[in-house]
Amino acid sequence: MHHIDLVTVLGENAPSIQTVRKWVKAVLEGRDDMEDEPRPGRLVTACGNANISKVLVSLRDDRQKSCEEIFTETSMSRTSVFRVLTNKLNNNNNKFSKWVPHLLTDEQKESRVNFSRNFLRRFQTEQNDFLGGIFTGDETWVYSWDPETKR
Repeated sequence: MHHIDLVTVLGENAPSIQTVRKWVKAVLEGRDDMEDEPRPGRLVTACGNANISKVLVSLRDDRQKSCEEIFTETSMSRTSVFRVLTNKLNNNNNKFSKWVPHLLTDEQKESRVNFSRNFLRRFQTEQNDFLGGIFTGDETWVYSWDPETKR
């Protein structure tokens, strides 16, 4: 009866009949506060502000520390360190990159402008052959897998 009334008023947003039955039972037993009661068990504090601060302090000196090194230094559990790094600090590879300043010095800015002007001049004279003369280097390599050749 109570569930039908809620469905009439709330439509598809109405709670399930099991939920309504629990509510009715609680009211009939004399409960007048519908807030959830505290539940037993351990509180989840792995990603709390205190632990985030511990990890950040640990990373301040060396941003390439591993989870194991941070765990040893902070006396937090391995799981807590991993959760803080991945969930709160968005670091999924267990190591932070080296810190790189976001602001360039005047000398670096001038160097970039000079390189850009040089590239622009070369492009205006060489046209289509321009990109063939540029070499870049990086420490990263990527394995290429061609599904066509798989047997």
